[in-house]
Amino acid sequence: MIRVEMLGRFSILAPDGEVSLPTIKVRMLAAYLFWQQGSWARRELLRGMLWGDVDEDRAARNLRTALYLMRRALATTGTPDNLLEVRRDAVRVVARPDCMVDARLFEHKALAGLRENDWEVELLMEAASLYRGPFLEDLDAEWSLPERRRLADLYLAVLRALVHRLSALSFHEAAVSYATQWLTADPLDEAAHQTLMRLYATLGQPRRVLEQFEQCREVLKKELGVSPSDVTVDLVHKLVPNGEESSTTRSQKSASSRRPTNSGIGSRELEELPIGERLSTDPLRNARLLLVSGEAMALMGETKEGIKSLEKALTFFDRFSILAARARLMLGEALIWLSIPLTPKLDNSLRDKGLRYIEEALQYYRANGPPADLERALQLGAQACWLAGLNSRAVELAQEGLSLAVKLGDREAEGRLAAVLAICLREKHRLAEAVAVFDRALQSIPYMGTPWEILWMIFQRGILSYIIGDLAEAERFLQEALTIIRATTFPSLMVKVGECMTRSMMIVVLHYQDKPSEMDGFLKPEMDKYNPEPFVYLNTLFAASEARRSLLPGVEGWLRARLLNLPSPMIACTIRSVVEEMLAAGLFREAARWAGVGIRLARIREWGAFEALFYCHRSVALLKQGQHAAAAVCRKRVEQLADPFDRWTRAWLARVDGLLSWAQGQPAGARLYLGEAKRLFLRIGSRYDARQVQNDLRNISKSVDVTSTFSDEF
Repeated sequence: MIRVEMLGRFSILAPDGEVSLPTIKVRMLAAYLFWQQGSWARRELLRGMLWGDVDEDRAARNLRTALYLMRRALATTGTPDNLLEVRRDAVRVVARPDCMVDARLFEHKALAGLRENDWEVELLMEAASLYRGPFLEDLDAEWSLPERRRLADLYLAVLRALVHRLSALSFHEAAVSYATQWLTADPLDEAAHQTLMRLYATLGQPRRVLEQFEQCREVLKKELGVSPSDVTVDLVHKLVPNGEESSTTRSQKSASSRRPTNSGIGSRELEELPIGERLSTDPLRNARLLLVSGEAMALMGETKEGIKSLEKALTFFDRFSILAARARLMLGEALIWLSIPLTPKLDNSLRDKGLRYIEEALQYYRANGPPADLERALQLGAQACWLAGLNSRAVELAQEGLSLAVKLGDREAEGRLAAVLAICLREKHRLAEAVAVFDRALQSIPYMGTPWEILWMIFQRGILSYIIGDLAEAERFLQEALTIIRATTFPSLMVKVGECMTRSMMIVVLHYQDKPSEMDGFLKPEMDKYNPEPFVYLNTLFAASEARRSLLPGVEGWLRARLLNLPSPMIACTIRSVVEEMLAAGLFREAARWAGVGIRLARIREWGAFEALFYCHRSVALLKQGQHAAAAVCRKRVEQLADPFDRWTRAWLARVDGLLSWAQGQPAGARLYLGEAKRLFLRIGSRYDARQVQNDLRNISKSVDVTSTFSDEF
């Protein structure tokens, strides 16, 4: 583990101790490269930054020497050899999960904590503990000064938020501690003095109130030559009017002064709420609690009541501008996840509504900021578009959000957005790009704080391996996701949903691997409760083994009824599984029809990853019915759409060519192509499909034998 400390004195702590950088210029060079970790810094930029006052040749020699000294210092303390990468035109420190820069971690936790609900303080407390002093306080590099000011302002925002939240939670002593840090960081901020005066009054310490006022008066006079503002003077008179008020009275008045004004939400409106919805005496907190409880009710199956509470919360927040935008983000996120159909009651209208709320929030944040909230809105918008099948729009939003996350240095958000982008690229059949972006997303896992998000990312990477055609790799990722679930002590509802989806996907993989005996180990009673609908039906279908044919009409009826109300990615996977089961069961007419449905939906909803495969399915189904010309047309479309990264399509295409050769009276060619198809399916890991191809070969052999016998007799 490498720890780079930039808050306060600059230092690099490597496995074998602190890295000793010999000169101030080498220290400044190392500080810049580690701050820009992962990005290439051009040599001319570094020369101008560090040696702008000397000629170009001398600056170039100085830079080469500094890089040599830096590399040697890093090597002697046990850092990896490839940590520093040097090219002829640029230099960089490689981004590694085991290299932690405290200023980046502080910024990440601070921004995440400030985005949280008003009663969340853990992330902010962690951020405050990381701030040991100003950014690179022992180095006066010109480039570092704006960053020093920015991070100092962020630190003050963290302290102010902590004081406010801890006070609201009645942790007044802890609030005093952070308010004191706030005052130490900015002793001329009257708001910090006022906050401490209020806290001391709440704790029943009038003497400390007066002492704080005197300290405020003295520092303002000494540093600025001014007296405290009228607001501060009025506040001290209010808190300690004659020095005789009881602490109880003062506490009540102080609490009253801190309570948010109604800003259009009057207490009368609050009183009109039913008792069950009157969750707090603070109207804004009441709205937040309605939002949280409404989401919980909806996820637990009380859909109508849950959404009613969510909408009611939004009417409260609509009285405020920035709060209304944030509420739309929260409500949009809730509706998007609700659109994953845990019950038949849920449909596309939830996704459309969630997307509309997020687009409204996007419009607000693009115009007004802050960037962190815009980043979150872009992520949720990309997820909603993906679920709705709008993959091109999803890619646009995810790319915009990813660029913003990189600028903000938010590694957690970068991981989320990279994962969403990779998923959308996967659906558009840009498989090589999807793998590269997913690898980038997985590098951000050490920065992720929620088990559900880590689980979701690894689960989706497993699905990518399945779509590419590497079942062994898919199984490894899914097993890793299940390991994370087992390590989660108190799993949330979304973790339970994720567990059921992961187990169901394992059943799909085992089905193709032709391991029916191992499927039972992944079936759990609660899977029907927490699983999305398609997995419930497919689990039943795959677990039925030889009795699958009898279940297909029921699954087909369900799919026909729910086709337009399922999330887009689930429709594609479900149609694929149903078509392949129909082909195996000899229901060729039905398979051709559903493959045609898949092709049409793939065009409309941009499922590049499935269109070529559906054409393969339709070709096989048509060939089995003797419709050779139509099958040949479908085969040409496969050739136009096929991705060389997709192993499934290559294997199915070889099977199509084998059946076409047989239909054209070329048994030798048919055996050659089908043998290749069998080999490709076995390379994927699909013994199930290899067995279907073996059946084709067996049927050809029987037909050839019958034909030979008939010819011999005549």
